[in-house]
Amino acid sequence: MNEIKIEDYICEKLSLDEQKIALDFVDYLEKEKFIFVKDNGYWKDKIYYLIKYKNEGICFILIKDPEEPENHWTVWSDDMDSKWLKEISEDEEIKELAWKHVDLCGNCGSCSGGTRKVIFGKEFEKVCGCTFRIDNPNSEDLKFMKIMVQIRKKEIAK
Repeated sequence: MNEIKIEDYICEKLSLDEQKIALDFVDYLEKEKFIFVKDNGYWKDKIYYLIKYKNEGICFILIKDPEEPENHWTVWSDDMDSKWLKEISEDEEIKELAWKHVDLCGNCGSCSGGTRKVIFGKEFEKVCGCTFRIDNPNSEDLKFMKIMVQIRKKEIAK
């Protein structure tokens, strides 16, 4: 039996506008030669993918989580060290988007209350183990997500 690809889920579950952004992001990740792993463990009953580089997590994509019906799709970064996020970006729009999408601890138990991080020159308390969370990404978010992925890739390649 052929495994369903993430693109198939995107086309089946998301609106046309959402598909355009999601497919653009997936295409970008594939061109970077990242590996897509559909979770078959804890999240096996969800459309949840871990995106990996050199066997380490880059980001996560979840499509149509029944526990969060208001979020059609969500992208999380993996944990990112402050030293990779301390450089102040020259692009004010990117800094604002990064700050908007900092994933603060929601007390779910996975990050033990979060940690303090400096992100593009701004300090945040209680940042979750997934540094960034983007729900229902729009075209403005797409540029930030690609930068987020590149920062994580540099961190892994160190």
